[in-house]
Amino acid sequence: MTEEDLDRVMVIETQSFANPWRRSFFSADISRPDGLCVVAESVEPEILGYLVAWGRDEVHVANVAVARGWRGQGIGRQLMDRLGRWAAERGAVSLFLEVRLSNAEARKFYAGLGFVPTYLRKGYYENGEDAVVMEKDVEPAGVS
Repeated sequence: MTEEDLDRVMVIETQSFANPWRRSFFSADISRPDGLCVVAESVEPEILGYLVAWGRDEVHVANVAVARGWRGQGIGRQLMDRLGRWAAERGAVSLFLEVRLSNAEARKFYAGLGFVPTYLRKGYYENGEDAVVMEKDVEPAGVS
């Protein structure tokens, strides 16, 4: 992800979330030394989705979204696979994320990737909704 990608990233962000991140959040994360900010692009190129994560031993998946017309086509899985490789190369031991309790589709997606719900963060979201914290062990680099 680069600054030049942010116009399209922001379109996807505002279409995907009721309380979208500000552009400045993405800008700050692009330069994080312990972070990963990636986009998935088509051959045109068009940005189809993005992922933002950071951390060392425990990597926090901070933001991931796929453009509406591209959902269900493996883009999210590709982004999460890229994250897994990056985390393994850095020697991370686990990945974690928060997902809205009401977002059954996302919870099912993450469970299909091996994430396990571990606890609730009560009132985590701006509207008071609880977040389900999901975690996954990172497979060491070179393990298939």
